[in-house]
Amino acid sequence: MVIWPRRLGSPLLSLAAAAMLLVSACGGGADTTGRDPVQLTFWAWVPGMDKAVELFNRTHDDVQVRLDNIPPGPEGGYAKIHAAVLAGDAPCLAQMEFQELPSFLLNAELTDLNPYLTDADRAGFQQNTWDLVTYEGGTYAVPQATGPMALYYRADLFDKWGIEVPTTWAEYREAAAKVRAADPDAYVTNFPANDASPFISLAWQAGTPWFDTRGGVWNAKMTSPETLKVADYWQGMIKDGLVKVGPHFAPGWYKDLASGNLVAIPLAQWGEAILAANAPDTAGKWRAAPLPQWEAGGKASASNGGSSTALLRGCEHPREAAEFALWINRDPGSVAMLIESGYGWPAALDGMSSPSLTKPSAFLGGQRTDKLFTEASNQVPRGWVWWPGYDETRQTLNDSFPRALAGEGTFSGALRAAQTQVVEQLREKGLKAQ
Repeated sequence: MVIWPRRLGSPLLSLAAAAMLLVSACGGGADTTGRDPVQLTFWAWVPGMDKAVELFNRTHDDVQVRLDNIPPGPEGGYAKIHAAVLAGDAPCLAQMEFQELPSFLLNAELTDLNPYLTDADRAGFQQNTWDLVTYEGGTYAVPQATGPMALYYRADLFDKWGIEVPTTWAEYREAAAKVRAADPDAYVTNFPANDASPFISLAWQAGTPWFDTRGGVWNAKMTSPETLKVADYWQGMIKDGLVKVGPHFAPGWYKDLASGNLVAIPLAQWGEAILAANAPDTAGKWRAAPLPQWEAGGKASASNGGSSTALLRGCEHPREAAEFALWINRDPGSVAMLIESGYGWPAALDGMSSPSLTKPSAFLGGQRTDKLFTEASNQVPRGWVWWPGYDETRQTLNDSFPRALAGEGTFSGALRAAQTQVVEQLREKGLKAQ
């Protein structure tokens, strides 16, 4: 099966090997004496990564890594990486969100890690995270962290208003109506119409991936019954005044959290640190529960966010780079440092039992959430495939959802239009799509 243009027909590893004859991308020349440590450069923006890299350097004599902090990917980091690879001046390694890998792969900017990975290496990580970095049998990054979701809710207000924690989306709608009746200023949550990524995550939970690659074709399924059900649900909640419309991670959102005007928010595990930092006076009043289900008794979760460590084209020392990528994402000391910095839920299995995750959360009133998020991460539906041009698709929805709320169409209509557009864009990139 070939899902990439013919110009990418030869293995990407071979392309990278050819590039190595022309450029030195990892800092320092080849080690011909066997005495000097291999020098690698790593670009990333995760808070706390500097401490993890320092730990690696202290514990490894044969490989040394220089960390260069770059802007977050969507804020210029990815553009910087693209430019560096094209100029033949890229680092060996770069942080990369899962959804961005196909776009880099399309341009032959990544190197296959398979020659440097063992079965034991793979067994140390959650298997569904390898799905997100593997295309046509090639593995182009080491999973770093994911964003399993839960329902963060104000336990004190639920108790005060006599509201049960919802276990289904139907119950969530009922809870939303009770919240509005109890306090005219309060809502269960808000819908960020200008950011489609939370919606995409909830569509993922519903069970039908937006793309598959059967038959060597990018088959778009953004308008499956499952996704349209999610779209109609949230548009109905907005129409009936049961949720507020407004951006996440903005001053108004933080104000509503602090004042008790948003009380039951579907959010990724990494969101707790953001809640705690921006609504500190509500500490101890929140709890976390499994994400509501579409069917009673269901066991499907969702993921929002997630990163990997990718090996870029032109690296002179791919084996050592793979060694570092594995270590930084599974060593207990490294993972503990990254957890404390709020990088997300570890992809490494051992990381899920890190003391940083198993201790009670003061912000959540002493609740332990390690079991909750371990189960949630295991319950994210398998088979999701990110596609080249994800950013374009997301922007199309970012533009379309607000127009739908202004009376120009519907969320379902926006999805149909976006699907038509993304198929055209994939064809323009030289891909087979339908």
